[in-house]
Amino acid sequence: MEPTARRLPLRLRLLVVGALCVLGSLAVAPASAHPGDWTLGGTFERTTAPSFVGGFNPDDIDRIDVAFDNRAKQLSLTLTTFEAPSRGGVDIAFGTVQADGTCALGALDIAITTGEVLSERTISETVWDWIPPQERRTWSNTWPGTGWAFAGYDSWSRMYRWIKPGSWVARTVQRTIVEPDALRVTRTATLEREGVGGLLVDTAETDAGSLTTRWTFAAPQLDGSTADCLEIFIPHRREPFTLTSPPPALPPAPVPPAAPTGPVDDADPDAIDLEPVVVTAVRRGTTIELLLRGGEAETIGVRARNGSRTLPFRRRVVLRNQPSAVRAVLVRLSDGATWAPWERIRVR
Repeated sequence: MEPTARRLPLRLRLLVVGALCVLGSLAVAPASAHPGDWTLGGTFERTTAPSFVGGFNPDDIDRIDVAFDNRAKQLSLTLTTFEAPSRGGVDIAFGTVQADGTCALGALDIAITTGEVLSERTISETVWDWIPPQERRTWSNTWPGTGWAFAGYDSWSRMYRWIKPGSWVARTVQRTIVEPDALRVTRTATLEREGVGGLLVDTAETDAGSLTTRWTFAAPQLDGSTADCLEIFIPHRREPFTLTSPPPALPPAPVPPAAPTGPVDDADPDAIDLEPVVVTAVRRGTTIELLLRGGEAETIGVRARNGSRTLPFRRRVVLRNQPSAVRAVLVRLSDGATWAPWERIRVR
């Protein structure tokens, strides 16, 4: 006779089923992002035109992914290229989207450089040493051993002379060679934040042909960092890769006034021509020279290496004692009433 299964009491069965339901809900509960967290990422289209050398630029960016964990005060960056990048530097500037769709840079800046990985190897070499001739004198005419030849009897010293000819003797030595590793490189990223002195550094050692590199920065001073747009400057390309996420919500365009039907009076004092100010930055040794061409302004603001100055508008500004690590300068202009957004000028 087969044994019958024992059934649990109804109340106990209900408790077990309820416990299983609670465990199931905990297992599938989605993790929610912490307040202040943000991500920014996207892909870029590759093109060969225009180019002085033809073909693709090896430093073209395929994809970038940035994630900020506000609870851990940690920013992670992943950069992917279409092919193994060159040894040139890459600059990434983060900012916030303005109402007109432009990106006001300066929130965060990351500079990426590539260095060599030194490797050591030990080799064995054969070295030949010259042993000069030797002479020995003995009271006995007994042969002193291998390699010695009789050279006669010295009557003055009343001793027998023996000579051992000179010879070359081989020996093995080991030598350590330090040289760059052809298969490995270091990619170092430095992060600077507006209003915070110093910088954060993270170095990743990767294969020389690796297309993807990841960096992580963590510090309490990153608290509250935010960005929703960026620009990436790469070697051999003047125009940056730009990314905005999410796209800014622009207000509806106002209806333009009707065009005048009569002739335009050039003498009208209210009729003005607006010309933008074009800013370029050129390095000359340890100084950076800013050149401003075009329009007019009342005041100019300059920020470099965590230092800033506000100056009366001028066509030429010289920044002294700027180390080679400074690759960009932030500039903004004012008409005397309002300030334009900060513009990131790359140093040439």
